[in-house]
Amino acid sequence: MDIGRIWILGIATILVLFWMILAEKYEGTYAALVNSIDPEQYKYPELFCIGFALMKFLKIDSKSKNARKRIKEIAEVQGKRYAEYYFYVINAAKWTYGFTVLVLLVLLGALGNEPMAVLMGIVLAGLVMWYVEELLNDKLEARRDELLADMPQMLSKLTLLVNSGMVVREAWKKVAYGSDRELYREMQLTVTEVQNGITEIDAYRNFAERCSIKQIRRFTSTMIQNMQKGNSEISYFLKELSDEMWEEKKHLVKRKGEAANSKLMIPTTMIFIGILIMIMVPAFLNM
Repeated sequence: MDIGRIWILGIATILVLFWMILAEKYEGTYAALVNSIDPEQYKYPELFCIGFALMKFLKIDSKSKNARKRIKEIAEVQGKRYAEYYFYVINAAKWTYGFTVLVLLVLLGALGNEPMAVLMGIVLAGLVMWYVEELLNDKLEARRDELLADMPQMLSKLTLLVNSGMVVREAWKKVAYGSDRELYREMQLTVTEVQNGITEIDAYRNFAERCSIKQIRRFTSTMIQNMQKGNSEISYFLKELSDEMWEEKKHLVKRKGEAANSKLMIPTTMIFIGILIMIMVPAFLNM
């Protein structure tokens, strides 16, 4: 055997043994956490003890600045109560999938005497880890887009009710239970908080923190200011903000249409290249 194959066999042996040791040693340690993971949401959760162990070795926890920022983003999708739990689960998934893909490709490279498999394994492992993180980013973006899309209609309803003489609290409640979409569910939670004894101002602040988009933060901030002043200008403010949000919704729809066109260019280009190859290869073979 040449030196290259000896090296790749050595690397593959070390990685496989390390993977097996992690799986065996930490299976019991993280059993309770692994058993709580939904297998419909994450594939092969029984292997996540490997990811949790790697996180322990790499000292990845929820205390760093970047981790706290990520937990805040996770809270928007999964709720504040379970945000830290999902931070560990997502990272465990990321490291488990990434490390397993690396081990498999290096092992295949060793068996097939293909050193390039090591490089491919590193690249593919990185892509898998990026993809796991990107799944959450997609959910977060979709949620924020939905909140933004529903806000103009919500404001229009709220403005109409307040202008008809209804107090803000009752108008909020009536609008909140008018739909089951994300924005209205957050409004319903605000109603529940007020009914459970939280002050109206604090409940609105919690609403802004859960939704975490600047338009809703501005809306709740001005709502609170007007409530502290006695609601004298609340109708005017709601009407003005409603008009602004309808205009912003038009721009949002336009941006999403342009983004969809850009995404379509990638598969279209790949199909075009494939057709060119199908045409050109036979032509070159017949020359």
